[in-house]
Amino acid sequence: ELNATMITLQQTNDELSITRDNLIETQKFRQQFLANMSHEIRTPMNAIVGLTNLLIKSPLNEQQEKYLTVIKKSGANLLVIINDILDLAKIESGKMELEAVPFPLIAAIHNINTILGLKAEEKGINMEQIIAEGVPEYVIGDETRITQVIMNLAGNAIKFTEKGAVTISVIPENITDKEVVIRIGIRDTGIGIPADKIDKIFESFGQASSDTTRKFGGTGLGLTISKQLVEMHGGDLKVQSEPGKGSEFYFSIRYTIASKPKEDNIDELATAHDLSSVKILLVEDNEFNQMVAVDTLNDIFPETKVEVAVDGQAALDMLNASDYSFVFMDIQMPGMDGYETTRQIRQLKDPVKKNIRICAMTANVTREEIDECLASGMNDYMMKPFSTEILREKVIRNAFPNET
Repeated sequence: ELNATMITLQQTNDELSITRDNLIETQKFRQQFLANMSHEIRTPMNAIVGLTNLLIKSPLNEQQEKYLTVIKKSGANLLVIINDILDLAKIESGKMELEAVPFPLIAAIHNINTILGLKAEEKGINMEQIIAEGVPEYVIGDETRITQVIMNLAGNAIKFTEKGAVTISVIPENITDKEVVIRIGIRDTGIGIPADKIDKIFESFGQASSDTTRKFGGTGLGLTISKQLVEMHGGDLKVQSEPGKGSEFYFSIRYTIASKPKEDNIDELATAHDLSSVKILLVEDNEFNQMVAVDTLNDIFPETKVEVAVDGQAALDMLNASDYSFVFMDIQMPGMDGYETTRQIRQLKDPVKKNIRICAMTANVTREEIDECLASGMNDYMMKPFSTEILREKVIRNAFPNET
């Protein structure tokens, strides 16, 4: 009987080991699928967004400008949906991490209010903000993610409000010399949420009614992501609502108070240097993305030289044959990818060439990919699709690294 029990326990143990291995394998597959999907979706979106932005700057008649504006807005909406899906997958797989750096909390709220104010104005509603006395100017945290939460909640509030106002309130609930608990609320005078539907709105793809998506758009993922991001910050996203009168979403987060960090003035650096001396090597296999990057760089910095390598080997050959200020490196390329190309560059004999700054241009910014970029020898990274402002900053930072 003892032997039979031992055999049963061993079989159970073996089965658990197999289940564990299968779960690990499934997790790896899911992460790889996420990375591939991110790259495959963002790569064409980079071309669509980039070329649309370049076209809008060119001479247009009224009808062309109207059509391009619609394409630009539709592209931006599609990116929001793509980012929602990828963010949810990253959160659920435990791959999302929060930054802990000083950021301007009050300025971030002002910025959100300015951006969404235009959207509110189009609907004829007021966009208001209340920043109570005692809210610190700078705190240590993740500006991108907290902005994402507030933008999403306030954007929803505008979407579901036909008249009245949307108000963002920021109030210190508890403050010491070093820390502050901030209560952030987003209140609207919109359609409200029925009591029996409140729990459902936080579920993935869950919305208050089946016609919400058809009438108002969206994935139904925004509130799920916002709730999980707030929880990652140690808070709890709650809602009070009354149908026909409006809703308030609110949460509290504990922050360490920070002093204002030293700023790099990118504009001053750009004007203080002769950019005609800057020569960039762009390593990119996709011809549409080559066009976007080269034309955007030429638009921002007409005096800067840009040369294109279509793959990793071409990059090595060109780097050996000529001098460059820095390299923009695509990650996923046929043959030698961006990681291996970077490792090869770091093994060159010429001390200047082997230490050239390399900035990844990647369509997939997971923590693993960032870590792999840095581990392979890269100095910086930039996500595609990129904005003109980000591209401009990356050029200055990598062309003049000792001054930023």
